[in-house]
Amino acid sequence: MKFTLFLFVILSLTYCSSEKSKHNFIQEGFINTNATYSWGRTQRKIIVKNIENSCKVFAITNENGKILYQQPINMTFSDNHYWLCYVDDKENLYYYNSDYNDAKAIMWNSDLKKYEEKYWCSTKINLPVEFKNELKDKATLSNCLSLK
Repeated sequence: MKFTLFLFVILSLTYCSSEKSKHNFIQEGFINTNATYSWGRTQRKIIVKNIENSCKVFAITNENGKILYQQPINMTFSDNHYWLCYVDDKENLYYYNSDYNDAKAIMWNSDLKKYEEKYWCSTKINLPVEFKNELKDKATLSNCLSLK
């Protein structure tokens, strides 16, 4: 059952769409809408989609559509709550999901050739200035190491 649901989400993110999908190019900046984003110099893509009941997920794929990172489907976000997603010019993705108080950096490890999750509230990392400024005044994030 779990495998079937996982396969359904994968196929939905990469191939199926009941609505016309927007396609944008992004080098660096905020992502705030459902779309397929061509990203950076390596032809990776970021896909942001609704899966049900306004729940959103995102995935990062390579130029051939192979999923390099997929947000866990049990940690979705929605337009009904505060969420923030930012990509930098080094092809790292930073996000905050108020639904779960989830604060992650999805960072490319070139040695391992894969994305790794880093929790930027419990680990001090250098966040992009625009992303950091947007989150500075959130009371729930007052103890985050990367925002200090």
